Amino acid sequence: MNTILVINGSPKGKNSITLHTCLFLEKKFPGYKFDYLDAGQRIKVLEKVFSPALEAIREADLLVFCYPVYTFLVPSQLHRFMELMKGSGLDLSGKAATQVTTSKHFYDITAHRFIEDNCADMGLPFLDGLSADMDDILSEKGRKQAMDWFEFTLWKLSRGEFKKPRIIEGKGIRHLATVPQAVRHEEGKKAVIVTDLLPDDDGLKAMIDRFIAVFPYGCDVINIEDFPFQGGCLSCFNCAATGKCVYKDGFDDFLRGTIHKHDAILYAFRIK
Repeated sequence: MNTILVINGSPKGKNSITLHTCLFLEKKFPGYKFDYLDAGQRIKVLEKVFSPALEAIREADLLVFCYPVYTFLVPSQLHRFMELMKGSGLDLSGKAATQVTTSKHFYDITAHRFIEDNCADMGLPFLDGLSADMDDILSEKGRKQAMDWFEFTLWKLSRGEFKKPRIIEGKGIRHLATVPQAVRHEEGKKAVIVTDLLPDDDGLKAMIDRFIAVFPYGCDVINIEDFPFQGGCLSCFNCAATGKCVYKDGFDDFLRGTIHKHDAILYAFRIK
């Protein structure tokens, strides 16, 4: 193994705290070639032209997904990159993946599992990643842990001791939900179902229709697939200071003025 591709999933790009852990490792392991792909900050460009990312992945032996943990999961920009990567049909044989994250260790295991399961979907062997505290790069102990982790990762790779993706054979039988006779809806309260419904998602649509039919109160449906979002969270904390999102797409007003006006909020989505 010679080439390590660091896939920077932070929307902060080169200012990412997480990225500096990988930059530190590059200096400490000069025998390896480190390349960097700015997937988080350049996701809009990569959505239009994904070929530079494909070329970088082809040249790499080890992929390192590098990102901060945002609300239990990876940043939405890296989430989108994984979708593009999976949809490309790229041959990943002979490669492996791992991950480096920074967080306050709050549900970081959920984010790590998300990356591992997406690697499994692509048949990409993976190794346990490094979950660092946000301040670890500033301490001698944190830097040593990073170096020990990377050295151990290289040792496991040299022996082929990585986790192999679980392959599930066969497909289940798909049954659409039936819609029973509607019950009488009581007045005075109203719920809203927030969904990401796609046109061909018949199963989810049937489940929503069934719920509305038997729910004793009125129920609106809001499909966020139709909302013109300008982008994913930038972790700028502008909303914490002013209550307004830095994006001017109007979602903060829509959230408070439309969704939050209901007595109950339900979420309907596909698990993938």
